[in-house]
Amino acid sequence: MPIKTILLHMANDDAHASRLAVAAALARRFSAHVEALYIATPVSMPAGATGRAASYGYIAEATAIAHENAERIEAEVSVALDGVSHRWSVDEGDHVELLAERATYADLAIVAQSAAERSGERVPLHVPDRLPLATACPTLVLPPDQPATAPIGRNVLIAWKNGREATHAVRNAMPFLETAESVTVLTVTPPGRRDGDGPALVDWLGRHGIAAAQRTETATGGGEVGDRILSTAADLGADLLVMGAYGHSRLRELVLGGATRSVLAGMPLPTLMSH
Repeated sequence: MPIKTILLHMANDDAHASRLAVAAALARRFSAHVEALYIATPVSMPAGATGRAASYGYIAEATAIAHENAERIEAEVSVALDGVSHRWSVDEGDHVELLAERATYADLAIVAQSAAERSGERVPLHVPDRLPLATACPTLVLPPDQPATAPIGRNVLIAWKNGREATHAVRNAMPFLETAESVTVLTVTPPGRRDGDGPALVDWLGRHGIAAAQRTETATGGGEVGDRILSTAADLGADLLVMGAYGHSRLRELVLGGATRSVLAGMPLPTLMSH
């Protein structure tokens, strides 16, 4: 399916400008409309803000500051998306829930890796990079330090496992794969197994006019699989990783699988995820 509507997660955070630049570049590349959703509720809070009163106080103050900055950030959006069809909206609440509601009507969502989870200095309140588990919309997760002008999708690595999640990810990534300069299909197999189902996917892509190379790595547990994926991406100089998002919902908590958790925790490159 072509990418004609991009849902952009905006917030009062340091990485919002990078997400905006990526959305603008992709909107022009795919002639797409951008839905910019600015959520004023903070995604994290300082670890020192402990206790119910301190937490409520911080959230209220951070939300008020975000609303004060909304007009400035909206102006940034207008400049970056000049000449691009777009709409700006402001809301408060759970970031994943609000994004998931709107993702139904989007072809691609753009969020940032949850930097709060990587630092003991902050406590996560909302984790936007869990969005792939809450919606059928493919989600492009960007590292917090993603360069605004860096290309995305020129050198693509597919982390392949024959299952529903990875299948959705590959099909959703076709607009990127069709224009990529190089595509590599990576299968990570248990010790003693040779190549998994990588060759079958390479053949399928070939029938769609996409010339892909196949590569196999060996690993045992889910965390090690994630490490192999990231190390291969670094070896190849990949600028886009395509993979399924594995996990499930348990009492409103989005629980990640081992490889998905490892990749999200340490990803240095944009990652297109589907569940």
